[in-house]
Amino acid sequence: VPVLFAVWALAGLYGALGPALVHALTGSGDVVLGGLSLFVLAASAVVAIVVLRRAAARTVMLVGILALITGVAVTVAAVTAGSAGLFFAGSVIAGVGFGSGFQGGIRIVVPLAAPHQRAGLVSLLYVVSYLGLGGPAVIAGFGVVHGGGLIDTARYYGAAVIALAALALFGLLKTRPQGVR
Repeated sequence: VPVLFAVWALAGLYGALGPALVHALTGSGDVVLGGLSLFVLAASAVVAIVVLRRAAARTVMLVGILALITGVAVTVAAVTAGSAGLFFAGSVIAGVGFGSGFQGGIRIVVPLAAPHQRAGLVSLLYVVSYLGLGGPAVIAGFGVVHGGGLIDTARYYGAAVIALAALALFGLLKTRPQGVR
């Protein structure tokens, strides 16, 4: 659950604040450039899913969590430093985390449910995901307007995503792979 919430919260950050962050970093009001950050995140997510499609679910999840932590850390550093190039590089890494974290989360949990329970389980996973997408983005919008502004909000948002990913990493490392006793 923490990784699903975190990856979709990241997508919410890019959807809600990505264009404004790109504008702040580049000075350009070009809407295509503003939307490029979300495209880069989604495109690298797709590539990660395709590349890791045959890997074990636990491996996919581990790659996803580590890429999510690294990518968001690079993105936050880029926002702090004012570097558009570093921001887009961090977005590529975070996108790998988004795609493989989401895919790994589903692939780890769904096989644990009985066949007649899987539809309900997948529905629940999507509820968690959509709450992660919407809730933090609304809070971030409030933070931009009434809090510390765009850059500080992006930093706090990134820290929260990293904390959730670290919690997921702890849970993943704490549990043993199936078949190991």
